[in-house]
Amino acid sequence: MKLLRFKVTTPEGFRSLQSGFEIYFLRDFDYPLAHDFNPTILAGRNGSGKSNILEALANIFYHLDCMYNDYLPQGFLVSEENPKGFDNQVCLVDAFELEYFIDIPIVLMDKPVNEVPDIPVNQIKAYIKISKEVGGTPIFEWVNREEYSNKTAPLGKKEIQLLLPKYVLGYSSGENELLSLPFFKTRFLHYDEYADKLIREDSFGFPPKSEGRLVYLDKEYSQAILLANLLMQDEKTLAPFNEEVELEDIDEFRLIICMDKYLDLHEDILRDRTVDLEDKRTYQVQLTYNLKNSIEILKQCATCYETRVIDQENGEEIKEYLILDYKVTEATKEAFRFHFANEEYNQPLQLFQLFQILLELNAYVVSDYDKKRVYQSKNIFINHDINPTPLEGDRIIRFKNLWIKKKGLNRPLFTKELSDGEHQFLHSLGLCLLFKNENCLFLLDEPETHFNPDWKAKFISSIRHCFSLEDSSNMREMLITTHSPYIVSDSESKYVHVFIKDDETKEVTCIFPEFQTLGTSVNKITLRIFNKPDTIGSYANSKIDELRKKLEETKDKEGFLSKVRKEIGESVESMLFINDIIDQIEDK
Repeated sequence: MKLLRFKVTTPEGFRSLQSGFEIYFLRDFDYPLAHDFNPTILAGRNGSGKSNILEALANIFYHLDCMYNDYLPQGFLVSEENPKGFDNQVCLVDAFELEYFIDIPIVLMDKPVNEVPDIPVNQIKAYIKISKEVGGTPIFEWVNREEYSNKTAPLGKKEIQLLLPKYVLGYSSGENELLSLPFFKTRFLHYDEYADKLIREDSFGFPPKSEGRLVYLDKEYSQAILLANLLMQDEKTLAPFNEEVELEDIDEFRLIICMDKYLDLHEDILRDRTVDLEDKRTYQVQLTYNLKNSIEILKQCATCYETRVIDQENGEEIKEYLILDYKVTEATKEAFRFHFANEEYNQPLQLFQLFQILLELNAYVVSDYDKKRVYQSKNIFINHDINPTPLEGDRIIRFKNLWIKKKGLNRPLFTKELSDGEHQFLHSLGLCLLFKNENCLFLLDEPETHFNPDWKAKFISSIRHCFSLEDSSNMREMLITTHSPYIVSDSESKYVHVFIKDDETKEVTCIFPEFQTLGTSVNKITLRIFNKPDTIGSYANSKIDELRKKLEETKDKEGFLSKVRKEIGESVESMLFINDIIDQIEDK
């Protein structure tokens, strides 16, 4: 997809964004460039409202998911018995206008070829407009439908599902609770979808995949992202990992899958069975049962595995674990690639999504009451009150002993020994590699926070490398909020949006830069976009101010000049000060 325009029309606005706030992501004269991959950069000072754009979009697509998904948990929707349930007419962003392009699925193009617009294939796209008024249900329009379809009946659920982005991906290098809330809710939707099919003895499908399109890729998924890439991607694809982090390969790792968690079968299933109430296994089903085919594949790829049963001291509980060990060689990788080979699926993504589902099954520890609280919550801190992660020994999957090889080291390195910046680099680029060929909306909130200046300068180039590896015809949209002038300097001004909040009115405006940002020095960008005229820190500036005062009282100007050159490093500010001293010396 490619975003075109977003406008807040809620009378009270949304977060920092006042009613009437509008942003044009792609202007009409740039529409022919929609299929080109160019990240959209949202830059501005802290609190200027740029992260609220990501939050608004995440909540809108969560709302649309809840409207058009085939599966929703029982008691999820609003009713007399559940007045706080999901309501199609009430969204966190309660009135808005959103426009975007998306590739048109072949099944929706029913006009003869000679009747569709005579334009290049990469210019064919659906123009979608979604609008919502307070108290109303969002209206979904395919604006240019008549150019590609003879149908005039209102779009059905299946058609709308195809005209939404396949995935909406969230990532934040920090703890952006505002962005994470709709993704946090979606994890529970994924779990409930899986659990409901399991207890009704319905297949979850193979390869397994949840329906909801929102995925929040926080640090909990770091090892899953790393493994899926290192096991499944080729050397050329992984070049940034090798060149920047100097990561060469995986040495070994262990997966531990908890096999002793069970759910009660649905009463409709039990009605036709003889149940022994004293033997609970006769009316229960193993939590991982619907993933048995995938788990069998993991076993076939393993170097060795065992089932370990541990009796608890109280004699009442038994812990059962499937322990899979992998000594990674080329044969190991070939096994993964062979068993996950399917032309219809993105193979690395397929492995990641298996890990994702296993991680999401940890939500079994959350009660129905607490899940209901999550679904109904508008509290951005709800994930602190309700943690879907059990104690370590009760987690459905654990990644253990993940050792990697790095250049220049004689021994493998444990992944936890990597720096925050290295983790963040591998994580952010890893998620791009996994979803690079999918019809996605990426929402990345300050992904470069822990990077050194060199990595900040290379970040956009590294992302472009990820997306240029294959000639994908899919439109991908990526929004990046940032405070880094390096990221702005690597982007054309038509893809850069500067957020400014008025100190008095608190009104937020969003403008395109008045100069070409691509190739502009970081000093100029720091001055023009982040309103920071100084090239040095405040303390260093204060030292120069102190020295200026002392200069007036000093008779030995030449000696004072030597002192300044010794105490203050090179900068624009120090050079201006030194020139002032030289002028005074020459005036004598």
